[in-house]
Amino acid sequence: MNSKVPYYLQLKDLLYEQMSNRYYKKGQKLPSESELAHEHGISRPTVRQALGELVQEGYLVKKRGLGTFVAEPIVKNNAQIFTTFAEEMNQTGHKHSAKLIEKRIVTATKKMSLDLQIPQESDIFKFVRLRLADGEPVVIRTSYIPYSIYPNLLEEDLENDLVYDILGRNNIIPMKSTQRFQAVGALPEEADLLNIKEGDPLLLWNGIVFGEGGRPIEQMRAVYLGYQFFIEQSRDNNNSTQVMEEWKELSTLHF
Repeated sequence: MNSKVPYYLQLKDLLYEQMSNRYYKKGQKLPSESELAHEHGISRPTVRQALGELVQEGYLVKKRGLGTFVAEPIVKNNAQIFTTFAEEMNQTGHKHSAKLIEKRIVTATKKMSLDLQIPQESDIFKFVRLRLADGEPVVIRTSYIPYSIYPNLLEEDLENDLVYDILGRNNIIPMKSTQRFQAVGALPEEADLLNIKEGDPLLLWNGIVFGEGGRPIEQMRAVYLGYQFFIEQSRDNNNSTQVMEEWKELSTLHF
């Protein structure tokens, strides 16, 4: 109580230390706000602020109607390197799986046609997948793929096979992507699939995936739970020039 550090930061540090020392283990439920407030002699709003920051940073997760739990380890991904979800999971030692939520043919909007460089109102495939790490939902990915690049896509085993693997067997190889990240609140349907509360923080990734020769093969939208992306920055002149050229390219992609 004599410290100049605000109470909520002291509690946040304490909880972080307790999780690091496995006093609170992965998946374990924490005491309620009122219990923590009584235990440490502080107010519930102070506890709520500490828990809220730990949730935002991915160390805790709030489950609707159940309480606050120690989160699974955050998945960290280098945003400068193009990798698939399966590759990320394999690299970090997680078991990956997926559930197919939706598959159908839709009509391309003007924006989709610009992003995918196809005629407006063309047929495109829409796929929505829930991606899981060690059985826990972490990503909802919505993909729009031009019908023209592989018309037989709906005939494939989309429940058990990866779309990129299917495309790869037909010589359509994802090579790079352009992407934009932003923080968003979970929509009701996203909260249901990810087992969180509506409005809980998620990381939104909008992007376009390109195949060989720079041909767009996918417009995608993904929301991530418990993810961190990192990027290395430099003031090196050559690197700065490259970054500026990439931003010029991004400005033409009609996100």
